[in-house]
This record gives sequence, C-alpha cells and structure tokens, in this order.
Amino acid sequence: MSEWIDFAVYATLLVLIFVFVPRHGRQFTVPMIADRNPEWFADQRDTVVRIERSRWFLNACYGWAAVSVVVLLGVALDLIVPPFGAESPKWEVLKDLNSTLVIVGTLGWGACSLMWFRWLATHVPLAETRRATLKPRVASDYLAPSWRIGVEALTVLHLGAWVVVGALGWAGGAKFWWSFAFFAGMTVLFAVIAHFVPRRRPDYLDRMFGEAYRQGEIKAVYFMRLWPVAVGAIVMIEHMTGLDLARAAHLSIVLFVCALALMVLRLRPIVPPSGTTRYDALAGARRSAA
Repeated sequence: MSEWIDFAVYATLLVLIFVFVPRHGRQFTVPMIADRNPEWFADQRDTVVRIERSRWFLNACYGWAAVSVVVLLGVALDLIVPPFGAESPKWEVLKDLNSTLVIVGTLGWGACSLMWFRWLATHVPLAETRRATLKPRVASDYLAPSWRIGVEALTVLHLGAWVVVGALGWAGGAKFWWSFAFFAGMTVLFAVIAHFVPRRRPDYLDRMFGEAYRQGEIKAVYFMRLWPVAVGAIVMIEHMTGLDLARAAHLSIVLFVCALALMVLRLRPIVPPSGTTRYDALAGARRSAA
C-alpha cells in the first residue's frame, strides 16, 4: 500500500475536524447565548455582534490544519526529518505524527471550549427554564428496525466469531483473549451509550435542529457500534493468520472518525419564520418555552 493513501486519509481527517467542523459549528455560538437567556441576548446586542464577528478561534483552527497537513506532506516527501525515529516505516511515522497533531489540536480546541463555557456561565445569567414531564424516548422512535436489527446481528456474530475461533484453536493465547476482552468491553460501552442517548434531556441543539438532531445523534451512536465489529474483525484475522494488519486497522479507525464528522456536517438548523433572523427566532422560541 502506498504511503500516499495514508497521507490522503490523514489530510482528509485534519481538514474535516479543523476546517469544516469548526466553520460549521461557528454558526451555533450566538444561538447558544440566545437559548441561555433571550432577555440578555436582546439587551446586549453590541456584545453579541462582537462575538459573532470574532474569528480568532476559526483562524487558529485553519492555521493548525494548514501546519499539520504541511508537516505530514514534508515527511511524506522526505523534506522533514521524521520525529519518531528513522528506523520506523514511513506509514508508521505518518500514523504517529497524525495522531500527535490531532491530539494536540483537539486539546487546544477543548481548552478554548472550556474558556467559552466559563465566559458564558460568568457573563450570561441563566434564564428561568420550564419544568415539564418528558416523554420517555427509545431508539426505536428514531431508527428504522433494519438499522437496529442489523447492528445487533453484526455485534452478536462478531463476538460469537471470537469465541468460536478461540474454542477451535484457530487462534489463542493471552494476547488473543485480551484483544477479545477489549473489543467486548468497547461493544458494551457503545451499547450503553446508545441506550441512554434517546433519554438525554433536550438542550439548545435540539431546539436549534429539531428532531433531526436527536435522530442524527442516535444514528451516529449506532454507527459507532460498528467500530468494534470492523476493527475487531481485522484484529481477529491478524491473530489467525499472523499478518501485520495494524496499518489497516488504524486507517479504518480514521475513516470512521471522518464518517462521524460528515454526519455532524449534515446537520442543518430549523428554518426560522419569514421576516425574522435565525437568532431572533431562536430567542423567541426560548422565551416562549420558559
């Protein structure tokens, strides 16, 4: 497999999570203020406009994406000395470098998010919220039976295949069973998340996107449940055949993250009534719900 395939996959990931996702999410900053306190939102328009025009976070994300892609390209072209040891294969150097760049960028993104929520909690008082009995929700309210049955069937077949392979002696040993325990644990974790997501209390994103948000959220969680199946199958084949499939497994994980990012980018706000801005419509809806 050419290292340029690895580079293309990693560059796609970097552009998605540090260019398209931040640009897509920027439109929700101001509505978050309107949702938290519509009266404060209406009285502090100068502050709101200043926040809306601020682009430093977006420019920082763009800059990190550009630097990351350039560094990966430099390593791929042998213009930059690999930072993880010259003895490692180039695909492994690209893998480790991409992981480092994503982790550092995500930590910076998380720090900025904490600063934003701290500012929001400090300067925007929380308006009175309505108290109402919530209708119980389950995944079947949002997903077609084919989705749920397909995911459950693949999950059972995957875990059953591990047990059969180990019982028949086609693969075994402590490493095999530790791998099985890891993927079984991840399967249980994602299943628990999928169970509780429909029961999550609505927030401003639900008001922003309507029912499409929770439906997309549940679809994403069920899609994540396929990750242990796909990667676990690759690792099981590796144990059975002795082939080194770590590269394929890692690329599959990156592609899964890219697919999740594309799901986020598909979300669109509810169209506001004619003659009003999206922010005014959101503030009015929040005020009437209080």
